[in-house]
Amino acid sequence: MNNKIWIIGDSFTMIDGVKYGHNSWPEICTKHFKGDDYWVSSMGSRDIETVFDIFLENLYKIKPDDFVILMLPTLVRFRLPLENGHVTATYCNDDSQENYCLNYMIGGTNYTAQVSNSDSAPNKEEHAKSYMLESPLSEIDSMLFRPNENSKEPPTTGNIMQLINSSKAFASNWNNILKSIQLYVPFKLLYYSWENELDSSIINTKDVITNQLGVWETLYDVWVKTNGEAGNRGDVHWSEDMNIKFAEHIIKSYPQYFDYVTKTF
Repeated sequence: MNNKIWIIGDSFTMIDGVKYGHNSWPEICTKHFKGDDYWVSSMGSRDIETVFDIFLENLYKIKPDDFVILMLPTLVRFRLPLENGHVTATYCNDDSQENYCLNYMIGGTNYTAQVSNSDSAPNKEEHAKSYMLESPLSEIDSMLFRPNENSKEPPTTGNIMQLINSSKAFASNWNNILKSIQLYVPFKLLYYSWENELDSSIINTKDVITNQLGVWETLYDVWVKTNGEAGNRGDVHWSEDMNIKFAEHIIKSYPQYFDYVTKTF
């Protein structure tokens, strides 16, 4: 079959061999997909606009028999324009150049983290170039984009952008857009989110996923359960078992798109 599975999101769609081996949910889904093609785009700290933009950039390539999943992050996130676009992390079965889109934006938290780490980067000059903002934003103190966690301190630009992006108005706007697109496109389009900020009748939110799977387990949960012998302290990404359960849920829920194998992945 020549249909294709598309998965677009933030770090929750990363195929991480260090954390999960071959058991990240996108890798499991691509392996059991009935079609021959797969395309997974992921990057840490992506905001919802960037995830949706990447989907729209590829919309003309998506066929009626394709299967599409968007993993939507928290609305709190905001993005900043880069001086130099760079290729986004992509996992696909076709190495054609057209399958690797340029990323012109960077998540606000990712930007401030990279600027802070620039002194320790192996190639400081190249690192700075990769994460330089478009002028005149590049002249602004990067700390202004880092939100203050202490409410007693004056709000930064980052705090204000977070408040705007996470407002009820923004959530309502996104709910309307996501519903309209889902009703319009001829292919199967699913929305998932690891937060509860959007309309659960349109998006499979954290609570919906938890109810469907009967569990929500992070790497930090594993770290606590094992007294630090496994998992990762403070890491809210899904555990390996959670990745497997989520992939199994998708595969079982849409058997027309997947070859389900009754064995441990």
